[in-house]
Amino acid sequence: MTQHKVLSDDSMTAMDEIARVLGQDAVILSTKKIGEKIEIVGSNDIKDILKSNKKNQKKPNFKELFSNVPLSENKTEKKINPPIKNKNDDKLLVKQNLISTVDFENFKHEIKSILDNSIIADLTSLNSHIDDTNFIKLLKKGYSKKTINNIFEHLNEKELPRSIHNFYSGLSDKLTYDLKDKLLNSKSIFITGLTGAGKTTICAKVASYFLDQTISPHNNKNNNIALVNLGKTSPNKISNLFNFGRVLNLNVNSFSEIEDLDKYLSENQDKINIVDISKDYMTDKNFNNYIKIKLSKNRNLLLNVLQSGINSKSLENQMSYLYGLQPVHVLTKLDEIMINSYDFSMYNDLDCKLGLLSGTNDIIDSIAFANSQILAQYMKEN
Repeated sequence: MTQHKVLSDDSMTAMDEIARVLGQDAVILSTKKIGEKIEIVGSNDIKDILKSNKKNQKKPNFKELFSNVPLSENKTEKKINPPIKNKNDDKLLVKQNLISTVDFENFKHEIKSILDNSIIADLTSLNSHIDDTNFIKLLKKGYSKKTINNIFEHLNEKELPRSIHNFYSGLSDKLTYDLKDKLLNSKSIFITGLTGAGKTTICAKVASYFLDQTISPHNNKNNNIALVNLGKTSPNKISNLFNFGRVLNLNVNSFSEIEDLDKYLSENQDKINIVDISKDYMTDKNFNNYIKIKLSKNRNLLLNVLQSGINSKSLENQMSYLYGLQPVHVLTKLDEIMINSYDFSMYNDLDCKLGLLSGTNDIIDSIAFANSQILAQYMKEN
C-alpha cells in the first residue's frame, strides 16, 4: 500500500489513522476540509518520503527567518558580517525562501496588535489588575488599557475608590474643557479642522451663538461680529461661508496671506472675528508659529473641529499638525454618529479637550458646551 485517504472529524484522529495504517514513516500528501470533516491523504511510498524530506531540508528554522545568513551554532568560532542592503535585497530574500522586510514589518504590526489587546501579568502584578474586576469590566466595554490605568492612577492620587462610577467621572473631567467664559471673552477665534468635519458650519454656529446672547457688551452686535476666511485660494461668492454670512447678516472677509490677516485683525481689535482656517494652513509651519504668538496673548482662542467617528490615525495626524497649540476641540455630527468607549479612550490617549458639541446642519441654537456630568452619564448609559 502506498497511499491511504482518511476522512475524520478532526486532523489529529485522521493523522493517527494514517500512522496506524501506513506506519510511523508515512508522510502527509494533502489536507483539506470537506464540509465538517477533515480529509488527509498519506503515503508510505519511498519516492513520496524522499521528496518530502528534501522539501523539509530547504525550510529555514524560526531564527533564520530574521537573517540573511543562518545563525552560527558557535558564536566564538564564526563571525557573521551584516548584510549589505541594496535594492535587490527583497527579491533575494524571496528566492532564498526567507522573510522580506515588508513581511517582517507586517509581522511586528500583528504582534503589537495582539499585545495591545492582551493582559500580561507576572505573580507580583497578578493582584493589581487581574483581580480587579472593574479593570476587566472596563476593558470588556472597550476602554483602552492606557486610559483605564491613567484614570485609576488619578483616582489613587485623590485616594478615591477605583469604582466604575469614579472612572466615568474621572475620565469625563479629563476630557471636558469649561469653554463658555473663555469663548465669550475672546476677540479672535481661530477655527481649524479637516475637510468635511463641519468647520465652516461651526464658524457660523459660533457667530450665531454670539448674536443670540441677550446680554452683550456690544451695542450693535452685527457690526461687531465678522466672519473671516483664511485660505491659499480665496473662496467664491457662493461658498458656504459667504452663504452663512448672508443668513446671519454678517460681513465676510477673505485673505490668502498671513500678513494680510494679521493686519486686518490688528485694525479690527474691537470686533469679534471668527476665522475659518483652511486645511492648507494646518501643515504650514509659519502659520503654526503665528498662531502660537496670537494664543500667547489674551482674548484669543483656537478651536479644532473633530467629526464624530474619526479614526485614531487621522486624529493622531491632526494632533501632530497642532502640536504645542493646545486647541479646544469641537465634536460635530453627533446626530449622525454615536461615540463610544473606543472614541473616549482615543480622545484621552491623545490628550484631547472637548469644549463644544454639535449636530450637523442647523446653525441656530445648535451648539452645546461640553459638561463633565452629562458626559459621565452618557458613558454610564452606553
